[in-house]
Amino acid sequence: MADSTRESRSAAPRATWHEFYEAAMLELDNAKLSRRIFDARHEILDRARQIVTASPGDEHRALNDALHSLRVLEEVTAREKPAA
Repeated sequence: MADSTRESRSAAPRATWHEFYEAAMLELDNAKLSRRIFDARHEILDRARQIVTASPGDEHRALNDALHSLRVLEEVTAREKPAA
């Protein structure tokens, strides 16, 4: 049974960079936010590497916009953390 569960998980489609990005942007739990940002940035950069040889287009702009938004979210979150 464990093998069939493992197989069904591996057969499931992998989340796109958009889904990781949306999860980070919509995360309300500050304890999870840093990880969501990290995961989204990783997926965006992986996708950017995949398309680096393709002509620049809408997806390049979307990737850059998403990275910028994550950077802003990270900065805002860092400012709002209470001083220890």
